Amino acid sequence: MIIVATNVMKWKRLKSLQTCDKILSSLAISRGLYFLCIIIQNTIFLFLPWLMQNNVLLPILSILLMFIFYSSLWIATILCVFYCVKIVTYNYKLFVFLKTRISTIVPWLIQVSLLISLISSLPFGWQSSGLRVQIALNESIENMTDYREVVAEIFLSRFLVFALGSYPPFMIFCVANFLLIHFLLMHTRRMRSNASHVQSPNLQSHFSALKSMSLFSLLQIMFLICTSLSMSSKLFFSKFPILIQIILCSPPTFHSLYMVASSSELRNILILTCLCVFRCS
Repeated sequence: MIIVATNVMKWKRLKSLQTCDKILSSLAISRGLYFLCIIIQNTIFLFLPWLMQNNVLLPILSILLMFIFYSSLWIATILCVFYCVKIVTYNYKLFVFLKTRISTIVPWLIQVSLLISLISSLPFGWQSSGLRVQIALNESIENMTDYREVVAEIFLSRFLVFALGSYPPFMIFCVANFLLIHFLLMHTRRMRSNASHVQSPNLQSHFSALKSMSLFSLLQIMFLICTSLSMSSKLFFSKFPILIQIILCSPPTFHSLYMVASSSELRNILILTCLCVFRCS
């Protein structure tokens, strides 16, 4: 939320925001809401487990959690596509068209991504999975093997629904990131071939962008892998569900911390916030 607060103050000061800041703010808000939903869901599961039997609350929480997850995934993809279009200089008609229109297209892309996320999250509110789990638990509580098989079948169907909603934006993210990293690598090699530009600011900025996008790609892959495992039956019988949730939230947390650490403005806001919290405490 440091990113959001910084961009809000920048908007108040300048009365406008760059497209990149708008995407970063949207991504930060979606990640913050995702963490909040996970905290609420685990709090209910630990301290108010009887609410998990509610036929209304559980589907709403499931839909809300998956909607925010899909939104963060799509917005991260839009951010990567934006960087790719702005930095890469391929002479293809599509790239030239997007480079001149990307700032006006981004708000529409975010709205469309929210609509797609909502549609993709609706199947998680169906009551059939919860009812089948409850029936299987009542009928085969003495036979844990049968129960595990039924749970595995249910989670397989959930994973397929999850894959249909999450893998398309992830594939777009990978393609855009690959094009961007490939362009940065080739461009830095050409610049390093000239000895007079070894220590140039442009080369250093390209190295910084290359490092940032490589880390972004790695953490996004880890995030999807962790979420895919949590959607499968592999971790359903784990004895440490809280540890799984911490691991699940780690990749976007590290990426947000890296973005804060790589910006002097964000670092200053973070230091001021920590000092204010320390003085208040």
